[in-house]
Order: sequence, then structure tokens, then C-alpha cells
Amino acid sequence: MSGQTCWPLILLVVILLPGQDNAARILGFFPVPSRSHMIVFSALTRALAERGHELVVVNNYPLKDPPANYTDVDLWDTLKGIYDDTVNEHTYALSNLPTITLPMLYWIEGVHFMDLVLHDPKVNQVINDTRGFDLVIVEDFLTDSSFALAHHFQAPLVLISSMGGFHWTNYAVGNAAPTSYVPNTMLSYGSKMTFFERFVNTMYQWYWDVGSTFYLMRYQEKIKREIFPDAPSIYELRRSASLVLLNNHFSFNYPRPLVPNLVEVGGMHLKPLNRPLPIDIKEWLDGAKHGVIYFSMGSNLRGTWFPERQRKAFIEAFAELPQRVLWKWESDSIPDQSKNVKVYPWMPQQEILAHPNVKVFITHGGLLGAQEAMYNAVPLISIPVACDQYLNAKRAELGGYGLQLHLRNITKESVKWAIKTALFDKKIRAEAKRRSEIFHDQPETPLERAVFWVEYVLRHKGAPHLRSASLGLHWMQEALLDVYAVMAFMSLVFMYISYLLVKRAFIKTKAKLIDFVQVVHD
Repeated sequence: MSGQTCWPLILLVVILLPGQDNAARILGFFPVPSRSHMIVFSALTRALAERGHELVVVNNYPLKDPPANYTDVDLWDTLKGIYDDTVNEHTYALSNLPTITLPMLYWIEGVHFMDLVLHDPKVNQVINDTRGFDLVIVEDFLTDSSFALAHHFQAPLVLISSMGGFHWTNYAVGNAAPTSYVPNTMLSYGSKMTFFERFVNTMYQWYWDVGSTFYLMRYQEKIKREIFPDAPSIYELRRSASLVLLNNHFSFNYPRPLVPNLVEVGGMHLKPLNRPLPIDIKEWLDGAKHGVIYFSMGSNLRGTWFPERQRKAFIEAFAELPQRVLWKWESDSIPDQSKNVKVYPWMPQQEILAHPNVKVFITHGGLLGAQEAMYNAVPLISIPVACDQYLNAKRAELGGYGLQLHLRNITKESVKWAIKTALFDKKIRAEAKRRSEIFHDQPETPLERAVFWVEYVLRHKGAPHLRSASLGLHWMQEALLDVYAVMAFMSLVFMYISYLLVKRAFIKTKAKLIDFVQVVHD
């Protein structure tokens, strides 16, 4: 290539990449000890670092090969105890808990781990960083007291969710989320709900909000005052957010209204495959004449913790199938393991799901796995255990690209039925392919969209022009209760006046009739 033809390309690169003058110093605050959450967040923070920004990232899973302008602040030593207490061999029992108890678990854990995090010496060093930050990105999951970091550094606040977002995330930007057709993240409802489902959906959200107000927010406020005594209330801090990024997309969720600064970036952790499969896994996949079933219960739920009765049901079902099986299992073998089953403690999931011989993905219903399966048009069999897994599983079932098994009811027969249906039902396979095509049909990648909007907030000093007017309204005003009250009063006045007029007319008519009758009698 000649020097003359190189210059336009060099100029284009200079324009697209931020120079040192435009580079920002960004604080990422992701204290929740969940590897799957961090898979999403690190995709964004790494991309921002590669754009020339300086990143300081508070988390539990540091990058193995961080860019030079990237600093991890590791909280694992502080939060390992909470993680071990929460994620262990008893975690599968969460599937037996009533849904109404889940908010209570979140409230208790949220207060506990945020108290530890904000009093951690490493976090204290970040808070006292004299260089400051131009932007603060915080995970929106029971972390409300840390929103004060943005006020402390006088920087715009960006909230991010590794899920489709809990209902309270909408409050940050005044986004409408009507309970008539937007199901709560913890409920396994679709968007077309019956009266009973709409009633439960509404009552569950009210119950969650009231409990949060009188328990979670009360203690989060106390923690915030200890660390940031001059910061506004948590309620005000949440509503000061400049931008919300949701790991969501309408191809695998339900359409709903979105204000401009609530941006869906679902699947931003997905990337072009740039690493080969391990040789033994590749050979196992390549040689599968009847296809492969991939089985993983995610990064937190270990296969070795799988309940004994259900484990035996899968083992017996797999032994009677011609397909090969890849099973995430954290020991060398499974008791009674058949020849068509291979186990590994860890596997490159995106690369495996991209292999043409993988025909079915058995999963716990985690959102990242569901996105990766949809990206590669692989039908799902979900076994939800907790959190948003029930919603994701139901969504795949209602959407026609997946099936659902309930952990407590798993048998050899139900496993075989689900696998054979996912393998050979033409409608399921066609719908999985259709959804994949919809997901791929975007003007830019989700990660490019996320980076653009973060930099947009930086360029426009918090982008206050994106703020919805609903953020300045009292909840009664936003719900138009004041308007409805006046309309009701006017209706009552109108009816009362109408009553008086009718009564007066009736009295006059009655008097005339009496006079007429008297005249006739006379």
C-alpha cells in the first residue's frame, strides 16, 4: 500500500479513536460477587480502556490480561465468605423457596455485603483518590449506598444491570414499566397476563417496594451517611443517574417503552470467536454423528451439587440416547457415567455453542447462557433454580424456542422427552433460528452501542437533556391521581347539579300536574 493511499486510513483511525485529550478517567464499581455479572461488565470496561480511557474497576474477578490503563481493585478476600455462604451445595434448594421470600433474602444480603464493601480499606483508598474520576459506572443490584460515589467525585452516574433490569431500575430515569404487561423479574409470567397474573404482578411489586423502603433503603441510607455524610438521599442519588444500561434486547424479551437514557445492550459480552476449542473438546464435537447435548448449570451452580435423584435421572436418560453429551462437572467423572458423556470443570461456552454439531443446550436459565444460545440458534432446555431464571425459562417456553423442566419433578422420562422434543421439533428449531436472525439484525453490536452511550454522557457533561420530566413529578402526579381526583370531583359536582335540576324540574312538573288534576275535578 502506498503512502498516499495510507493517509485516509490513518486519518480515519485518528478520528475514530479518542486522543489523550478526550480520554476520561472512569470508575467501575461492581461489588456483587458473581462471575456471570462480571462477564458482562468487563466486556464494557475493557472496551472503554481499549478506546484510550483510564479505568479503575472495583470487583471480585480481576482481568487476567488487563490493558495498561486498567486497574483492578480486588474485593474477593472481603466477600469470599458471603459468596461461600450464598453459593454452595444448598443453593439448589432455593428452587423450593416461595417466591415471596426472595426479596427478603436480597434485602438482608444487600445490607450485609454493602456494609463490608464500603468499609473495605481498598475501597477507602479509591474514595480518597485525589485525582478524581470523570464518570462513575455502578452495578444496580442492591448497591444503592455506593451511588454516592458519583456525588463524591462530582461525576455523572451510569447504572448498569447484568440482567434485563429489576423493576426499580426504571425509577432511576423515570421509565414507565406498567405491571399490566411488564412482568416482575422474579415471576415466571409472560407479557400477556391473565387478570390473576396482573394482580399478583402488581401486588408483588408493591410488596417489594414497601419492603425496600422500610428495610433495605433504611440501612443503605445509614451505610451511606457513615461514608458520605454530605451526599443527598439514596432516593435522590438514584434519580440523578445520567444513563442506564440493561443487558436486554427485544429478541429475547418483551417490547416495552424506553426513555432515551435507558439503553438496551443485551449480549454485549458476545464477541467474534477468536480462540480455538481445546483439542479434546473439538474432537468430541467433530465426531458426534448424531449431534451433541451441552449441559451446564452456569458459573455459580456446580454440577457436583446436583441433587442425587435428578443426577441419576440425567445419567440414565443420556445412556439411552445416541447423542454425545458435554457436561460441566467439577470432578473427573460422574458415578455410572455412560460412554457418550464427557465431563469438564470448565468449558469455553460461547465456542461450544457456536459448533454446528451442538443441537441442544441444557441450562439453569441464566440470561447470559440464553443469549449465547440464541446468538447461535441453539434450542434451550431450562432448569430454573432462583432469581430471574424462572422468567428467562418461561420466556423461552412461551417464545417457542425452548422447553422447561422443574427441578423437583425431573425423571428419566421427562429428560428424554425434553431432549427429543428440542432435537426434532421443527417449530422449536425454526423459532430458535428466527430469534437468532432478529438478534443479529442490529445497526451496531451491543458493545459498540454501550460504548457510544457512555462516551455520549461524557461528551455532554451528564447529558441532562435526556432526563425525563417524570423525574420531577411526585408519584401521585406521575400516576395522574391529582387529575383523576379533580375529574372525580367535577363529575360529582356535575351529577349533583344535574340531580338538583332534575329534582327542581320534577317538583315543578308535579305542581303543574296537581293543578291540572284539580282543574279537571272542578
